[in-house]
Amino acid sequence: MSMKFLLILQVCSFLSGECAAPVQSPHFYNSWYDCASAAHLNGLKLLQHQGSNNVNNYKLVIKYGCHPTTDL
Repeated sequence: MSMKFLLILQVCSFLSGECAAPVQSPHFYNSWYDCASAAHLNGLKLLQHQGSNNVNNYKLVIKYGCHPTTDL
């Protein structure tokens, strides 16, 4: 078995301190580097999807985690 990483993203507000429901990536990544890189790329898309008004008004950011798992 080899180690894989599962990416989970959340849109969070610095204004309220709350986060939306987590979004799990459908992919498993072969390394921490691959997962963290995908987090930033996918996180940017997710933030852009929220729109600049919402991002500015609610002080939105993307929280991510790369969770180790074993390949089945």
